[in-house]
Amino acid sequence: MSLYSFDGFSTGARRIREERGRLDRRHVEALSRSVGLRLRCGGGLQDALPGPLPTEIAFLAGFGVPMALLQYAAKLARRQGVSADAALLGEGLVDEEVFYRALADHLRVDFFSGPFEIEPPADAMLALARGYQRLAANPDGLVWLFAPRGGVIAGLMGAARASNGRPLFAITTPSRFLVAVRWEALQSAAAAAPFCAERADPALCARRALEGRALAIAIAGNAGLLVALFAPLPLLVLAAGLPLATAFLSAVFLRLFACAQSFEPQAQAAPLADARLPVYTLIVPLYREARVALQLAQAIDRLDYPRAKLDVIFVVEQNDRATARALTRNGPRAPHQILIAPDGAPRTKPRAMNIAAPFARGALLAVFDAEDLPEPRQLRRAAALFARLPARVACLQASLCIDNGAHNWLTAHFALDYAALFDVFNKGLGAMGLPIFLGGTSNHFRIEALREVGLWDAYNVTEDADLGLRLARAGYIVKTFDSQTFEEAPLTFKALLDQRTRWLKGWMQTALVHCRNPHRLFKDLGARRALAVLAMFTGGFAGPLLAPFLTTVFCYRAAFGDLLTPRTPLEVALSTIWCFTALSGLAALIWPPLVGMRRRGLTRLWPALLAAPLWQLMLSLAAWRALAELWARPFLWRKTEHGLGPRADPGSKF
Repeated sequence: MSLYSFDGFSTGARRIREERGRLDRRHVEALSRSVGLRLRCGGGLQDALPGPLPTEIAFLAGFGVPMALLQYAAKLARRQGVSADAALLGEGLVDEEVFYRALADHLRVDFFSGPFEIEPPADAMLALARGYQRLAANPDGLVWLFAPRGGVIAGLMGAARASNGRPLFAITTPSRFLVAVRWEALQSAAAAAPFCAERADPALCARRALEGRALAIAIAGNAGLLVALFAPLPLLVLAAGLPLATAFLSAVFLRLFACAQSFEPQAQAAPLADARLPVYTLIVPLYREARVALQLAQAIDRLDYPRAKLDVIFVVEQNDRATARALTRNGPRAPHQILIAPDGAPRTKPRAMNIAAPFARGALLAVFDAEDLPEPRQLRRAAALFARLPARVACLQASLCIDNGAHNWLTAHFALDYAALFDVFNKGLGAMGLPIFLGGTSNHFRIEALREVGLWDAYNVTEDADLGLRLARAGYIVKTFDSQTFEEAPLTFKALLDQRTRWLKGWMQTALVHCRNPHRLFKDLGARRALAVLAMFTGGFAGPLLAPFLTTVFCYRAAFGDLLTPRTPLEVALSTIWCFTALSGLAALIWPPLVGMRRRGLTRLWPALLAAPLWQLMLSLAAWRALAELWARPFLWRKTEHGLGPRADPGSKF
């Protein structure tokens, strides 16, 4: 199914004045201008070889389209393994409106350029896939409406020749057909979107995990442990310190081992020929992102992938008309559609992606954010790796990089933090075969695996981390690969605090979901991987929560207590635990950013490491704020604004 560029903002316009017509002089002139531009620009047309034209485009020769252009489209289609009309339209060689008006004129049938009424399909997604649907009763007695592609075009030509008199069908563009049919599909997808993960596995969803007493029990248990740590009884302090030290040391050593393993070379794969490349769906959820619409469109058009095999889906909230208008004016040249997500709760990024997923036609699917600037060959590299790796590899995560790190010390530390996470820690986890908590963007999926686990949890505000763990529990593997996507860091303290609050709240949600049944967690993952997940939770949010208290106790006892001068065996034990945890934790805090800084070429930002204590205080504040929100407003999505400051020139990155 090919879905070509359309004005998705008109999804609600079911009935407006009907317009039918032939290919008139204005459309011939438009066609000539389109073709003339391509001929003047070259575009490889001289390389086209003479030969019989595919039926689905041959008729255009009678409407003034140069034979060289049609032969070039046919050659391109053979190389890419697609129909000739898909290559012609996907590359923008001929405008979609002009193509289908010419087809209607050739078939001597009506062309519907205005709205039309169709019978509500029993299966809207099936109607979209086949490209035709019955028309509602109309004065002309027309029965069917077609938005044909590929071999269906040849079939219609045969039907038109065989009909006695005027054929009882009409032609429209795939864009208009999509708008007419998908309304029912959108309503159905929107109704199902909040509960996709629950239908796959009700026990592994955030909404249900927060309904019971799990959160209250977790808070009470940790509070009791913290109180015992400050008690005046040495035995009670030791009893509290041992489990805490064990948990934190596991997180520390996981981080150090992952850093060491990250030096292993990553898997590589020979590029695939265009004909072997699969259709690739890109889902781009957007909310209040009008200011970066043009930048996003340009980033998508820079992707080195056959346009006939690109399926780009923008998802925009119904109340965000500014973003929809900006995309309509400045959308990419690549085939795309703009889905307007019907209002509903929760208004989160994963709900929007669940609404878009039923419309995906690709075997592979990638998620990008509004501010993303992916490496042009990222899709090709991912497709080649998926073709080489076993089917159990369900997801490939690209590295996320910050390109405005030089703005201030916050963005600089953010850049180093991302380098440590994506270029060091995640690579090490992948090399060790451990679960990876995905980043929210530039993750590439086999769509069958994604659907098997129920897509995204609409109620989890870090749906990416949760999805990585749910894939691991379903027996799938997540790996990183050698590609990069540039993003922008928040410029202000408030924006950074809001973002980290949401992230940490989502990690807490994910921990409640996956740890409320420890027996099943260990059964699904195995002991080694389950322990690694527990260590990641400890380092991810327990560390920021408790760090201020533990640091205060450590410094006080080092200065005024017996930490450095223990006398009894019990004091020696406590001193050893505290000092070893502190020193190893410091190493785990410093080594990965240093490695990532060198790999990413960010050595000029090293002064930001001097502000690490301030960064840790920010994380602690965000963690306690997240805990309060988890109790009071668990599904609140704090939006990060983009496009607020200058970024490096995209052309200089690749």
